[in-house]
Amino acid sequence: MKRVLILILISLITQLTQAQEVFTLNEALDAALLHNHNVLISEIEAEKAANLATRGNAGQLPTLGIISSMNWAYNDVELTPGSFFQNLLNPQSGSQPPPSIEYDGVYSTQLQAGIGTEFVIFDGMKGQYRYKMLKTGQVVSGLDHKAKMEQTVMNVTQKYIQVASLQKAIKLKSEALEQSTDRFNIVENRKEFGQVNEQQYLQALADLKTDSTEFRELQLNYRTAYRDLHTEIGWNESSQNPLEEDLSMTFETNYEELSRSLEQNNTLLSVREERIKQAELEESLIKGNLYPRLKANAQYGYAYQTASDGQFETQEQLGVTGGLTLSIPIFSGGRTKTAVQNAKADIRQAQILSDQTKLQLQTTFDNTWEQYQFHKQQLSVEMDNLKTYERNYERAKDSFQRGLITGLELRSAQLSLHNARLKISETQYKVKLTETTLLYLSGKLIFDK
Repeated sequence: MKRVLILILISLITQLTQAQEVFTLNEALDAALLHNHNVLISEIEAEKAANLATRGNAGQLPTLGIISSMNWAYNDVELTPGSFFQNLLNPQSGSQPPPSIEYDGVYSTQLQAGIGTEFVIFDGMKGQYRYKMLKTGQVVSGLDHKAKMEQTVMNVTQKYIQVASLQKAIKLKSEALEQSTDRFNIVENRKEFGQVNEQQYLQALADLKTDSTEFRELQLNYRTAYRDLHTEIGWNESSQNPLEEDLSMTFETNYEELSRSLEQNNTLLSVREERIKQAELEESLIKGNLYPRLKANAQYGYAYQTASDGQFETQEQLGVTGGLTLSIPIFSGGRTKTAVQNAKADIRQAQILSDQTKLQLQTTFDNTWEQYQFHKQQLSVEMDNLKTYERNYERAKDSFQRGLITGLELRSAQLSLHNARLKISETQYKVKLTETTLLYLSGKLIFDK
């Protein structure tokens, strides 16, 4: 039994401590910014918005196009002269109408080709406002892309910390498993000499099995969390190299500086401000419907027509045509007035959303800052306490080996030491996570990751 347990322990620890290249947090973040699907989609949306932000799409440039057509017809034609032609052809006929003129099977062909242009001279500045809206949409799309990148960095950091925490827990559990094995070996040897009873032996065996089961469960959770990390990054990587465990960050920025950065650089707040600008431009664009609209057009073209029977055998035209079109809005059933009122309401709504977002972000920032300070202080306390737990375990281990205390007392000291080490690891990762959250809220995460 002793030999089997030792072999199992060596096998489990060997799987964990194989020499592999460390997969760092920066490598994970760089990979995510290249492969994450949400980031890639938002990048395409930003590209599309940039393509749209032109004066041509805003209707500020003239249109130019080639127009051509060709028609062929076969008809039976009957022409009845009106009073003008009656008087012209036969002024003395009185009220006697002339006979109709009939043509059967008339072939006719029409051909037209030309180049034309159209240009809006004045439309109440609507073209200018449309262009500004497209440019603002480009800015918003770029901010949305940045927001997706920041959120991806946050998500990957959280999952990376989760995997790193499990990795650390596995190492600590492997140490506890080794300690439980040593304790069991001592109890087993003493049992052979009748120095411990059956209950103490079974308790040591049960503790060893419990640690072994928890160790395998941690390994399962580690592999599952690692796959989730790969999914968040956005690639089909199957390797699970060890992660870096030291995620400490030099965090010298104070509260006031970060708080100012939140107001100036937070991506969500910037989006809210751009939404207000969009609402104001939308109001100006709608008001443009109240002004007259003047449009110019010109065309240079060629037209040709031929018929087998009729007044003319062929007709041909070549030249320039052009003109102005003026439309003046008088009454729209109140639609424009209603649209202006709703546009003003949209501005107020966008401002309220901006104020709400600012308040929520500041509250989240203050809470996170307080958590950050608490975790740092708690980490310092736990580091000091660890020395006490280590000395307590060493004394308990020595006393147990000399038979002064029972295995249960040694187990209690062992668990206290294991929990102290695990708590330090968890608190270190909490400090890292709150640091990352503060950078995220202050709009500095992408550059200070």
